[in-house]
Amino acid sequence: MPLLSITLNDIQSEVTRFLSLGRNYDLLTDIQKDDVDSIIDRGLRQFYFPPPVPGILSHQWSFLRPTRSFTTVAEQESYALPDDFGAMTGSRITYLEQSHVDGPLLVSDYEYRSLVERMSVRVGEPRYATVRPRTTNDTLNVPVRHDLHLFPAPQKAVQMQYQYHVLNPVPSGLSSPTGADMHGETIMCSCLAIAEEYVVSPSTQYRALFRERLASSVALDRSTRGGGIIGKMRPTGDEAPPAMSRVTQVNYIGA
Repeated sequence: MPLLSITLNDIQSEVTRFLSLGRNYDLLTDIQKDDVDSIIDRGLRQFYFPPPVPGILSHQWSFLRPTRSFTTVAEQESYALPDDFGAMTGSRITYLEQSHVDGPLLVSDYEYRSLVERMSVRVGEPRYATVRPRTTNDTLNVPVRHDLHLFPAPQKAVQMQYQYHVLNPVPSGLSSPTGADMHGETIMCSCLAIAEEYVVSPSTQYRALFRERLASSVALDRSTRGGGIIGKMRPTGDEAPPAMSRVTQVNYIGA
């Protein structure tokens, strides 16, 4: 039974064949492999951050904005974010329970620290949240991961969720590109459209085909995307911190 998804090996084989280098990527020279890899990298970037589709100004893939849930621990303030975390979407962390409508408001790290210094309550229902880079090497001081901080620290275990932007759609070690299960042919066409630029007699066959496939994939992604995060996206009157003029949403992009 044929598989609907494609793997990176499939793309390597097709690009290698298109460039008239045979079909076995493993038999290429190091220079040839670098050329094929460069074409695939460009093709994947073109797919993940696509050009405008006629009638649609821009599109963000739903699979690059996943939703994650976690369970809080009593009196624990910090929670690790996924390795591929790039930035939060929206302005709140939300509760999974329908009875909790508004979750912690995302604020900048500066405002979060100010709130911690000025508020006497340390444990209770979290009202504010921030994202901080975590350093694993004190000598180099290089932030490589991120943590979510909640204040006040939760007084009990509750389930929460958030939506975020994926930092790197093609992390090392994956056998298939992200999104290949539903958009494999579009990804392949994107890579071959880039490969067309490198042949002796350049053509636009795959460039045109990529545009057609992209429009179809965008329509599919929009029709299957979920309803989003549960909860209101508006602040209520009792959320404004005292003596502060505003609360600012800040997105943190990983290094």
